Amino acid sequence: MNQPSHTYKLLYYDIIEELLFHICSNNTNYCVQCKIGGDEPPIAIWKKFETYKAKALENMAGSRLDRHKLASCICGAIIETKPLTGFNGARILKNANEIFALYVGLSVLKYYMTNDLTGPLKDTDPELQIKANNYLRETFSMKLPSMAENICDTQGYEKNLSYALYRTHENCPVSGRECFHYDIWAYAKIFYHLEMYNREPLQKLYREYMHSL
Repeated sequence: MNQPSHTYKLLYYDIIEELLFHICSNNTNYCVQCKIGGDEPPIAIWKKFETYKAKALENMAGSRLDRHKLASCICGAIIETKPLTGFNGARILKNANEIFALYVGLSVLKYYMTNDLTGPLKDTDPELQIKANNYLRETFSMKLPSMAENICDTQGYEKNLSYALYRTHENCPVSGRECFHYDIWAYAKIFYHLEMYNREPLQKLYREYMHSL
């Protein structure tokens, strides 16, 4: 690993950093760790992301991750590095990093989904493409299945999923140390289903925007 890729830089500064800023500016108890394992947060997350990416590619024929595996790898990197912490020792939600990682993954999906919709405009009207992209990213919020759509659960989808991510941190009864077990493929599948869940609402918003011009 020499330098972060263009894709990682784009996703870090357009998605991860923006969400971190939003979280910390809206709650004074939250801040970002200055160093994670001796590295600044963008580099620490990148190193873990590259580790997960390499694991995923071991079982793939191609050399590029699709958006669902990309979202899964970034999600795993965040919950392992735990960039969010309490300001001056303040208490924060124990699964704060997992909630953050989940929404980073959703934002990665939205980034590619909006590009898919507006991409055909690039050659005919690049200015409109930029405007449409900005509109969709500012207006559309990725949704999670509601309580009404749950069959047996008594808790919301976000709470269940964020705690499932939190439980990837377990103490090994033999060594007494943390045994981190994150399944790239399982969460890639979850992100795939979440994209399918949000696809039609996003397409509807795009059609309405284009018809309003």
